Amino acid sequence: MSNIAGRTIFARLRSEYRLHGRRLFYPPFWAVVNYRFGHWAQGINFKLLRWLLLKIHRVNEFVVVVTGCIDLHREATIGEDLHLLHTGNIHIHPRAVLGDRVGILHDVTIGTNMAPGAPTIGDDVFIGAGAKVLGKITIGNGAIIAANSLVTTNVPAGATAVGVPARIIRRQSLAGGTKGCRARKQGE
Repeated sequence: MSNIAGRTIFARLRSEYRLHGRRLFYPPFWAVVNYRFGHWAQGINFKLLRWLLLKIHRVNEFVVVVTGCIDLHREATIGEDLHLLHTGNIHIHPRAVLGDRVGILHDVTIGTNMAPGAPTIGDDVFIGAGAKVLGKITIGNGAIIAANSLVTTNVPAGATAVGVPARIIRRQSLAGGTKGCRARKQGE
């Protein structure tokens, strides 16, 4: 039971458990567990066993959607350490690709905008509450999508997308980041 990266499904689940605060009955944890199980099960070659496991996955998926309003389709490609910070209204399109260490708050949609294609999200990306990332676009590594933003264009690595429709702000232009804010407070 190994995945593409070489880690077993059990090692990945241990990592997800730690990442979600070691809370066994936390809906975001179960959403990720069920996604990993379904993604693994669809790769089983023995048809009868695959059919049975995917039926179990669908029942679990229904429970996760009803109790936590989180819809992670098993056909999506999701990297290591997906962190769902809050439960509620998270929808990820089956063709979406998420990199490693992506953080997602509640009320987020990652999907299509009436045209074919779904977003590709890079590594170390944070997506704020209420954000919508739509269309065949690429979000670069280390990008931040601000709360309630509507992103329909590419976001370069290390940039922040803000507003409806989202405009791109480079991190360097944000008053020097945290260090600059501390320096400004000390100088005032």
